[in-house]
Amino acid sequence: MNPLGPLSYSGYSLYQKCPSAFKRKYLLKEKGAGKPSREEAPQMYRGTDVHTNVEGFFKNEHHDLCEEVSFYHDWMRGLRTAGAIPEMEFCFDKDWNRVPFSDEENGLIRGFIDLHLPDKENKIIHTYEWKTGKMYPEHSDQRHLYGMATLLIYDWCQEAHVTTVYTDLRDNVTVKYPRDMLKTYLWMWERKINSVRPPQPYPMRPSWKCRSCQFSKARGGTCPNQ
Repeated sequence: MNPLGPLSYSGYSLYQKCPSAFKRKYLLKEKGAGKPSREEAPQMYRGTDVHTNVEGFFKNEHHDLCEEVSFYHDWMRGLRTAGAIPEMEFCFDKDWNRVPFSDEENGLIRGFIDLHLPDKENKIIHTYEWKTGKMYPEHSDQRHLYGMATLLIYDWCQEAHVTTVYTDLRDNVTVKYPRDMLKTYLWMWERKINSVRPPQPYPMRPSWKCRSCQFSKARGGTCPNQ
């Protein structure tokens, strides 16, 4: 039995911030007691709203982008015309075979790619992830995971180009992942996945981020910190 279920980028990122919070969410399955409302903390919902709007645009559900991404309208319209595909989900087992996203028993790692555009002529897949707010170093892990996943899903792809689009900053970061490095990428993610598995102490890692943690004492959670 897999006590964690498939790991995600957000799960791995949470472990890096605070192993205790990771344990409470993914092992103990605790629910956050003090999640603020949209009125109290609109910034917590803003990223989700932007993602929903952009997803609907690429699914042709509407033709208007929200104000936060209106700067990218012409570029995104070009991607849509070129046949870019929104919301690709993936899940892999321990042998790096693709399994259903909902496979809690056999799934090792899973995720959603916001948008990808196959370029079969040049044997490249372009993937895009939308981010509101600031750039953070841990976003490199997400790019790395999505590059690896793309190479596993598309066996004809010789290079994955992964772009993080920082909508507020109007800036992009693109990293290229060649197929001849795939074995190294798999080895690296096996190490990352193993690093979060029990048994281990899962200590608290207090920081300023505790103020917004759903498990903190201040928010009515079970963690004694803050």
